[in-house]
Amino acid sequence: KKTGEVLKQARLKDAIYKYFSAPVAADGRIYILSEAGKVSVVKPGPDWEVIQTNDMHDAAYATPAIVDNKIYLRTDWGLYCLAKTN
Repeated sequence: KKTGEVLKQARLKDAIYKYFSAPVAADGRIYILSEAGKVSVVKPGPDWEVIQTNDMHDAAYATPAIVDNKIYLRTDWGLYCLAKTN
């Protein structure tokens, strides 16, 4: 909405942790990486919903990067590149 009114406010049910990274958007989704290494994929909109949450099993403080249809996630012990396969 153009008014700035909050349309929905809620917690990410499987990823209730601290967040140091910024959310990023690509391909019609929002990607959010928690300090505990939980990656949530959110469908944006007024009735946004969590599509999936995955556990990287490692602490994470860096914002995910999206380049050439790939998402890069950096944790304390690794750098991951995720991409769709055809």
